[in-house]
Order: sequence, then C-alpha cells, then structure tokens
Amino acid sequence: MEAKLVLVLKQLALKGAVNGSVSISSKEFGREMGISQQSASNWILRLVSEGYIERQLGARRQMVKLSQKGMEVLKKEFADYRCIFEAPGKLIIKGEVTTGFGEGRYYITQKGYTNQFKDKLHIEPYEGTLNLKLSSKEARSLELIKNSEGIKIEGFEKGGRTFGDVKSFLAKIDNVDCAVVLPKRSHYKDVIEIISKVHLRRTLSLKDGDEVELCVIM
Repeated sequence: MEAKLVLVLKQLALKGAVNGSVSISSKEFGREMGISQQSASNWILRLVSEGYIERQLGARRQMVKLSQKGMEVLKKEFADYRCIFEAPGKLIIKGEVTTGFGEGRYYITQKGYTNQFKDKLHIEPYEGTLNLKLSSKEARSLELIKNSEGIKIEGFEKGGRTFGDVKSFLAKIDNVDCAVVLPKRSHYKDVIEIISKVHLRRTLSLKDGDEVELCVIM
C-alpha cells in the first residue's frame, strides 16, 4: 500500500470522515497535509476514483467520508502498529459465549481439516466450536489476528465441493489448550471460533452470555 495514500486517509479520518461526512476544501486540506492546493485536489479525486472515499460536491466545499475500502486500509495499518507495540507474543481477548449457526461441527469433522489440525496444531478437535462474540472494542483485536500470519490450514476439494483455507492460532482459556480458527470465507465479523480437544462449554461450565478471556499465541 502506498504510504502517501495511507497518510491522506489518516488525515481525513482524523477530521472525522470515519463516523460520517465532513466538509473540506482543497486549499485547507492541502495546508494541513503540507502540499499544494492542486496536489490536495488531485489526491481527493484519486481517492474518489479508486473507491477509498465517497464525495458530495457543494458550491465551495465538498463533503467526504471514508468508504468501506478506505476503512479497511486504516484497519490494516492499525493492526500492524498493534502488532509492533502491543502484541509481543500473546494477545488477550475478552468475549461472550454465544451460539453459532451450527456449521462448526460439519466443517470441523471434515478429514481434510481434521488431519491438519492434528499435524499442525496437535489438536484432535471435539466435534464443534466454541463461539465468542466480541464488543466493538475487542473486535479490533480480531482485525489484528486476521492480519497476522498464523498457522495455515490448507483448503481442499471433496465430492465436487471446495473447502477454503483456514488461518489458525494456538490459544488458551483458563489453561485449557485450544486454537482460534479463521475460515477464509466466514459469516462472522465479530465472532471468534475456537476448537479444542475437549467440549469447552462442558469442561469450563460455560453458557451463553458468560464472559471468557482468551489468550491467543501470536
């Protein structure tokens, strides 16, 4: 990602373009960025054309806000800095136990995954996942995990169906060994799925709504 592009998006975000549209002029924005009015105008036009921001034109000023694409750039930048300053080996995440869609059991029992869990994670998983729902604050940690390397579980094909790659991280809950699994194609944006050798709900006496502290090994 081009460094200057990130800086421009960051400056717009600092002006409030994350939470809604903000009014700016190219002249003022150029002054804030330390560039000419023309350069500032060109940057705004580029960000609009490439889908990083959305813009509405006024008589003298323009209203701009970051698009989802622009937000993802800054989230990646945020995750990188957290990895540098806040995650020297372990990451603590708090979440509430929640009931998932029920698909975990189906995927976890596929031998194409199970054999790799055994070989790469040394876990022969119980048939199912423990799901933790994260608050908006804790969901930032999920972004950090998604942008970290992790342990790759290769996808495979079976019966004409494709099963995608899964990124995984070893973890612990109350000293019980487990692993975070992040399917490349997932329905969840604020939920972490966890596998273990044991039935985590039963072993840790958990029910929906209970808060759990998860220690992820980065």
